[in-house]
Amino acid sequence: MENEIVLRFNPTFGTIKVQTHAGGIISHKEITNETLVQCLQGSLRRPAFFSGLLPENCVSFYAGEDDSRTIGILHPARRANITYYDTCYHDLPVPRLVFKFTLRQGLRVQTVEVGVVEEGRLKPDSKMYLWPFSNVSGYRMCIGSNIMPKCESLHTLSSLPYHILEIPNNNDHFQAKNNKLQMECRDLLEYLKDKEPDYYYDKVLVPSGRKLMDFIKVD
Repeated sequence: MENEIVLRFNPTFGTIKVQTHAGGIISHKEITNETLVQCLQGSLRRPAFFSGLLPENCVSFYAGEDDSRTIGILHPARRANITYYDTCYHDLPVPRLVFKFTLRQGLRVQTVEVGVVEEGRLKPDSKMYLWPFSNVSGYRMCIGSNIMPKCESLHTLSSLPYHILEIPNNNDHFQAKNNKLQMECRDLLEYLKDKEPDYYYDKVLVPSGRKLMDFIKVD
């Protein structure tokens, strides 16, 4: 036969022999199970993925092999209603925020991450700062018993930061060293309530030593 490949499996010895017929020449070689799996995986045609409409100010998108989706969003609003225990600080100025959501298509958001990014045009090496408030460890936001909404379409994620920022906060994960003023959380909120958003960058924020690409990448 011409241009034929025959695989011969020996279950006793766990070997795989490849016999090829090409141009009247027959050749043999032995391969490992791992090599065969790699060859088969490399020949599979992966189905195309269509994201649909992405959320406004989307800065990154990742589709995992497990059907997960991870989306990074720049939050445009520079004021928010932030509740600390029983006190609501209306229109509190906030620094420039980026959010990252991980979910499975059609299911609820599984994880929420938030970071503070420098002003100006976003670039992979844009500087990141430590979160100055509470309820965030690293980038991961603690949402407590609050249930995140289902996401039938990714574009609806653009409204989620507004909802998340209004979730009541306590002192979880708060560290005074994460703000230049070394203030406790309530004192910091009281101090900032009559400031402008750009005040953070000179007087409040502590550089984290990380870049925007560190935030948006998926491990």
